[in-house]
Amino acid sequence: MVLSEFFAGLIAWVFGLVKAYGVWSVFFVVLMEEVFIPLPSPLVIMGAGYIIIPAGISVNEALWQSFWLIAVPASIASAIGSFFAYGIGYYGGKTLVIRLRRFLGVSWEDIKKAEKKLEKGNKVWISIAVLRAIPFFPIAIVSLASGVLRLSWKKYAVATFIGSLPRTFVLGFLGWYVGGEFVAFAGKLNLIENLVAVIVIAAVLYLLYRYRHRYRHHYQRLAEAGRKHISKISLKKK
Repeated sequence: MVLSEFFAGLIAWVFGLVKAYGVWSVFFVVLMEEVFIPLPSPLVIMGAGYIIIPAGISVNEALWQSFWLIAVPASIASAIGSFFAYGIGYYGGKTLVIRLRRFLGVSWEDIKKAEKKLEKGNKVWISIAVLRAIPFFPIAIVSLASGVLRLSWKKYAVATFIGSLPRTFVLGFLGWYVGGEFVAFAGKLNLIENLVAVIVIAAVLYLLYRYRHRYRHHYQRLAEAGRKHISKISLKKK
């Protein structure tokens, strides 16, 4: 009961902020949402669309305003604010991987190798942008994973901004389109987002646990082959 009252008060404060400061509040509120303040992302953006975009305009005008008044400032804030979760993964990921090495079957050296492979092509940046664009995908997971893998922060920022544009654009327009029913609509999207987050985390943990021995044996064989190769070179020199 206390928790629901807290969220109700928080949402009321957010909407009051949007009414008072318009576009600037969109930037500020999305920035807060990105740094793990418990604000339902769909509700915030849809609420901003409902409040900021005038009700009596045409669909084309609403689309235009949703892009410039909602999507652009929200995407800039999303790209900046996402570095909070990125930083946690970047600076805390190494310690976590080292401590869970036996469970994961993956060392920090393996993570660094994966980072180099990922950054060679464009697939990882396209993946980040696509996942960011999905309205109900938990964006914090994307930021944390990018930080753990220590992906280029510049390319990460660009991919995050590009992916956030369609997400916030669609949610902002939906907020205007559904009108006063946006709260119920956003609540359903937020529920889906939470379910997807649980499923993704559970799936990752299961796969890491399920295949930990396979990866461990694979890296052990590579390490053994490397030691044999070094021994052969040493013998030839002698």
